[in-house]
Amino acid sequence: SVCGVVLAVSPFCLSAISPSTMAGDTATASTRTMNPSAGESERPSKVPRQFSASRGFARGRKLASLPCEGRCRERRAFRFIQMADTQFGMEDSFKGRIGSGWELEVDLFKEAVRIVNRCKPAFAIVCGDLVDEFPSGERGRDNVNVEWQEQQVKDFKSVAGTVDPSIPLLCLCGNHDIGDRPNAITIGKFVDAFGDDYFSFWCYGLKCIVVNASLWKDDEDAKQERVQMDSWLDSELKEVEGGATPVLVFSHIPPFIFAAHEKDEYFNLQKETRLKILEKLAAHGAIGWFCGHYHRNAGGTYQHSSGRSLEIVVTAAVGVQILDKEGGEMLGKSGIAGGEIGPDKSGLRFVEVSADGRLSHVWKTFSELREEEEAAASQPSKECAPSAAEPSAVAA
Repeated sequence: SVCGVVLAVSPFCLSAISPSTMAGDTATASTRTMNPSAGESERPSKVPRQFSASRGFARGRKLASLPCEGRCRERRAFRFIQMADTQFGMEDSFKGRIGSGWELEVDLFKEAVRIVNRCKPAFAIVCGDLVDEFPSGERGRDNVNVEWQEQQVKDFKSVAGTVDPSIPLLCLCGNHDIGDRPNAITIGKFVDAFGDDYFSFWCYGLKCIVVNASLWKDDEDAKQERVQMDSWLDSELKEVEGGATPVLVFSHIPPFIFAAHEKDEYFNLQKETRLKILEKLAAHGAIGWFCGHYHRNAGGTYQHSSGRSLEIVVTAAVGVQILDKEGGEMLGKSGIAGGEIGPDKSGLRFVEVSADGRLSHVWKTFSELREEEEAAASQPSKECAPSAAEPSAVAA
């Protein structure tokens, strides 16, 4: 079957998907409205019913309204889909902010949602930078187009709201969602729109921890918020003291791009910070840390002194992919040569977690997935294998 056939464990199955045009099965979002009318430019502080119905809205540092059904701490295999950097409006930014809209980015996210709905993973997660336009309220940033930002958020929610309500869709904050130098105001706007900026949940015997890594990147205007998150993280890890319980971590900014001891740059956390966090997480049983931010696939492994390994998975974008600049610093902005976007460039990651805590994952473009769908559809006698995990497996 399709959708992750190279996984070491049983594959995802998309063979039940009938070929259709890009984003043909999802609702339409008004993506080119640069100057929305007063009736359309609602504040993104109220979560639309359609979005909250996707069951990925966190409050009190836990996911809200997710039934445990007595199974969430029982160890078994499950699957999830990881996305990153939908970033509505980034293509326009690369063109010089000419106001060309973000239709293609919306279409690609619609395609991602269509795949999520067909695959029926235990959960789907977008690891930050949901939109491109920065929020207002960040110190030193005075070129924010508030109308664009609000419209991008509205359009994102419109597509996110079409996720099957039985599948939790978790939306993390990235630096474009709360600012390169976040503060209580910018974080508050994200929380109002999408739920808590950091939280935890259980999924079939694994503890999953979502962190706001922007607080580790630059806490100049959010000292108290960082202290609170660090204290919260310590308390969450006490629940898995000893490292016997596998832990998954999710964030936007990765601790490192290629290696734990690489130099400090734009796309990673400062070395002193990252090494302390990596040591703490690995000591408490973290086996995988899934991130975005880099707009390219990357990652590596952190080896703990105990012999434990923590895999860092840096996932490329649902939206614009960054092109490498020859001679530039690949860890920083000088290594950016531009961007490219389209179904043959953009994609998402499929992850399978075995009952004993082993990870298998693969990233595929939307075009590759379409080709696999069509190949599977030409073999009608081949039935789709049952899912290894049920959407209701995730709980607070």
